[in-house]
Amino acid sequence: MSSGAPIGPLGIAPSQYDPVWMQQFVERLEQIHILLSQPAQTGYTVANGTTDRTLDVTGDTLAQGLAVLGTLIEDMKSKGTLG
Repeated sequence: MSSGAPIGPLGIAPSQYDPVWMQQFVERLEQIHILLSQPAQTGYTVANGTTDRTLDVTGDTLAQGLAVLGTLIEDMKSKGTLG
């Protein structure tokens, strides 16, 4: 499955068990899982970041908001959501 291939449709299941159809279905699900498990983007970096997971939406400064954003980016990279 190429990275640009669409996901789905998976097709309509046959009315009776068909081992060939089931094997193709499982293979397609595995391909979709691999595709969806890849990082959304790569190349994100955070410079001079400090860990901050508290955002006061009524009183924080821009710098404090950016610190939270930098923490979020680093957390997403560590989980593999971003590359």
